[in-house]
Amino acid sequence: MKKMMKILFVLLGIGVLFFNLTEVNANESRNFSDKKKIAYRNAKKFINNKMVGNFGIYTNYLEGKTTNKKEATGHQYLSESSGLYLLNLAYSNNKREFIKFYNITKRNFYHDGVFIYRLDINHRKKYQVNATIDDLRIIKALLIYDQIHRTNYYQSESEKLFKNLKEKVESKSYLVDYYSISEQKKSKNVTLSYQDVQLLKKFDRKLYKKSLKLVKNGFISKKVPLYQQSYSLVTKKYDTKEIVTAQCLLTMEHLAEVHKLPVASQKWLIKKVKRNCLYNVYNYKGVAIDKNKAASNYALAAIIGKTLANEKLYRESIKELLAFQVKEPSSKIFGSFGDVKTNQVYSFNELLALLALSNTQNNEFNY
Repeated sequence: MKKMMKILFVLLGIGVLFFNLTEVNANESRNFSDKKKIAYRNAKKFINNKMVGNFGIYTNYLEGKTTNKKEATGHQYLSESSGLYLLNLAYSNNKREFIKFYNITKRNFYHDGVFIYRLDINHRKKYQVNATIDDLRIIKALLIYDQIHRTNYYQSESEKLFKNLKEKVESKSYLVDYYSISEQKKSKNVTLSYQDVQLLKKFDRKLYKKSLKLVKNGFISKKVPLYQQSYSLVTKKYDTKEIVTAQCLLTMEHLAEVHKLPVASQKWLIKKVKRNCLYNVYNYKGVAIDKNKAASNYALAAIIGKTLANEKLYRESIKELLAFQVKEPSSKIFGSFGDVKTNQVYSFNELLALLALSNTQNNEFNY
């Protein structure tokens, strides 16, 4: 009898412990969800109120002087930003805003079969070059819009855009980096992060297979489970002077979308996020050579976690991402992921953070 009572007490204790742990986990989930909702709301409000201009999304919150800059900044516009914003709108329930913003994007950026990568309203004809990844991102947003809203509104449009893009940037069954409208020449390089293999799989199986093989062969090693940056169609060799983390993570994201991201790469990313040492640039040996960190890197890590259905990676990445957010209500850049000292706020950080914080699931779409 005493033995039976002891067993009952032990079982009761286990039950209470299990109940308490379940309650703790539930509370943690609620807290995480609440923090994420608040962060998303504040980030979205900042973008809508302070980053949206008449022609797209400002590259930077601060206007600045941009006429002599080699890289876009200030109130210039990038097709990259427009594509990322369209992805955010596609996942939302605001059909009207999506349609309006896409029309603005096409009217201002689309020229001679491609979306020019950069727009300065004072120098409209200055930047007559596209960036292939930006075109693909815009096309992807159209397809996701149709899938989310169960329409076929943009099916023919997306097919036409891809066909025109392919005519301009295809070389040796790869989509190269860019096409120059003014020079009527195309790049001879294939940047790995530009290869959205999930999208290529829909439109062109040959491009998909060759691109996937090229990206997979760009895997450096199990010891350094990162990816080469670029491949030359002239030398037929990969060219990687340094590994820019954002580009590498975009490559990983594209592989994760088609279930081809190696376990070694996943483990590397989980380890870096957990230790909060996901730095901006690494060398070929996997050693950090720029130990600055960016919100965009943690946002991309969260998106990869979401794509892999890896809740631990997603939560850890969001936790680190939120540390970048400006939380002082008195700040001019409250809600952003910018620098409170300088008020520099870059659209790439903001829009990727918004995607990471949204409730969308990055599963393989059947578009």
